[in-house]
Amino acid sequence: MRLDLTPLAGFHGELLTPYDPAYEGARVLFNTRIRTRPALIARCADAADVAAAVRFARDNGLPIAVRGGGHHAGGLSLVEGGVVVDVGGMGAIDFDPEGRTVTVGPGVGWREIDRVTYAGHSETGADGLEYGLAGPGGECPTVSNAGYSLGGGYGPLGRTYGLGCDHLVEVELVDADGETLKGTEHPDLFWALRGAGGAGFGVVTSLTYRLNPLPKTVVGGVIAWPLARAREVFAAYRDLYRDRADEKLALCLLLTTEPYPDGEPVIAMYGMYVGPPAEAEAAFAPVHALGEPLFSSIGETDYLDLMTGMGEEIVYGLQSKWLGGYFGDEGFDEAAFEVLTEGFRSAPSGFSMVRFDLLAGGAVARVPADATAFVHRRALHYVSVIAQWPGDEETAANVAWIDGFARALRPHLTGEVYQNYADRDLEDWPAAYYGANYPRLQSVKAAYDPRDVFHHPQSIRLP
Repeated sequence: MRLDLTPLAGFHGELLTPYDPAYEGARVLFNTRIRTRPALIARCADAADVAAAVRFARDNGLPIAVRGGGHHAGGLSLVEGGVVVDVGGMGAIDFDPEGRTVTVGPGVGWREIDRVTYAGHSETGADGLEYGLAGPGGECPTVSNAGYSLGGGYGPLGRTYGLGCDHLVEVELVDADGETLKGTEHPDLFWALRGAGGAGFGVVTSLTYRLNPLPKTVVGGVIAWPLARAREVFAAYRDLYRDRADEKLALCLLLTTEPYPDGEPVIAMYGMYVGPPAEAEAAFAPVHALGEPLFSSIGETDYLDLMTGMGEEIVYGLQSKWLGGYFGDEGFDEAAFEVLTEGFRSAPSGFSMVRFDLLAGGAVARVPADATAFVHRRALHYVSVIAQWPGDEETAANVAWIDGFARALRPHLTGEVYQNYADRDLEDWPAAYYGANYPRLQSVKAAYDPRDVFHHPQSIRLP
């Protein structure tokens, strides 16, 4: 049955229903395993469109999902038979170099921001080096800055400068009544949005970030070894960050194939030194002490080029399932190394990988766990087991592989889960995502969405 779209007559963007030729393409997510069919996809051009779409859904009793970059791991950026408020086209960028801030729309990706604030701006530091200004972004160019930051936001600048949510100085949001609220005028709401912004409070339409000075020349790249050396490399990675005073060395750890996806299994580190190039050699010394790698691209580069290169390695159009968690203080040890190595060896798809996100500690850990809704401040290591495969006929084998891998890893993990890598099968997701902050989040939910208009399977429940 066709929806009556008459109440949306003044909509500035694009309205797509299953009767429109562009609908099928518009509902595809990064994870193509998700096959959800909304009743309406409202591609919003501005905040007025967002307000109109929210009112339309509310007045028609239709569930709402919010979509930015379409990367939600569990597919919650679509809703069956409901209204998708798609903010991916809201791409304004307003850069204030004097104030070292940038205000952006929720659909903007980090490389778009970097081109304006880092590549397009230059200032001279006290050390005489040339600097640009960088936001707290991650490596994937099509992840929206909003979804990334509202759920936490790990990136290469995090250990030095803090998470994406820690960089937010203002957020504008459309509430369940279609009214626009400013986060700084509602401190309890602003607290909740920084870490639980996708959990059912409204639709964010604008975000303002503080920016970080970053040298125009940095040292970074990728270095890899055969998987046979995995235990040695795991130990070096663990020791690299244990009691480390220098917070500028930002390295991910990755189990993958080289060449990807049809090559041999390897273990790699990739990232950068967030500081003057002259200091990088000493910081990388423990990595280079591992001896001759299979290959290394570590060297002087430009931050934008480095991040762009990492993003170019991401394959689109795959089906996927993500599982993972935070390691406890003693969990990342030799027994875990064995589980990780052998689990990866048995992957049925060459597209699958095991990834350690950039670390907490440093600036992340200096923020109290109750200062924002983001509670995961203490653990150094987060592991994601990522099953990826192209065809439906491969689904059963890959799902069985990742489920078994996750069970084997569970004794080494804390039970906490990064909410941006949402697992729809989690039974106690409130504790896993939000811990002791959950009751306060429920109070904020009751204050700003008492009718539970913004409800999805893992939205904050009314108390």
